[in-house]
Amino acid sequence: MSTRTPVNMLDEIKLVSYASLGVLQRLAVNAIDAFNRVFSVDEEMRARFYRERGVDHTKHGRFWQALPLLEQVIRQIPKDQEALFHLGYCYLKTDQTREGILVLEKAREIDPSSSRVNSILGMAYIQAKEYKKAVEVLQAGLSKTPHNFNMHYRLGLALDHLGEYDAAVEAFQNALSIRPNEMKVYQSIGFVLDQQGKHDEAVAFFKKTSEIKEGIQDA
Repeated sequence: MSTRTPVNMLDEIKLVSYASLGVLQRLAVNAIDAFNRVFSVDEEMRARFYRERGVDHTKHGRFWQALPLLEQVIRQIPKDQEALFHLGYCYLKTDQTREGILVLEKAREIDPSSSRVNSILGMAYIQAKEYKKAVEVLQAGLSKTPHNFNMHYRLGLALDHLGEYDAAVEAFQNALSIRPNEMKVYQSIGFVLDQQGKHDEAVAFFKKTSEIKEGIQDA
């Protein structure tokens, strides 16, 4: 089982280097005051540094390394939405779905219109089989950003699980209008139609799925 790594010495060394970038600016404003504080690192600067390091780790798939950094940011700045979003995402990527949901819900409270928060939170609800919550969040997100492929696709998945097949097909079709050659959407529509007993229509979508797959393999 993977375990979280503590904030290591290398990060602490980099923090001092990071802090030193502001030294010249401090000297320009007040040389004496800057001299007295040149070797100190205030909590706000520490939090900014950990946020940047945590986000960088997250973007490069180093989720376990990002977790302790981002958790420290949230302890210092509980309503830092950037840190909350990436922390929630890291929890999801390390199979800590419930923790991820709780953190992403806090991020959404800060900005309910954030498309990335709504999209990832909707995905998290689907992972947790909380499909009604997923539908609510994704529909709210789409009211603000109607051309978001991921939210349309995830809405279709949630509606499918709820047995709302016609609405699911509509959501998938909306996703296709944004990405007309997305193989997984054709496949998903095929599965929904098959569940409805519309086998001939389903075959057409499965055939399209195969054509796209062959095209990718031949490319």
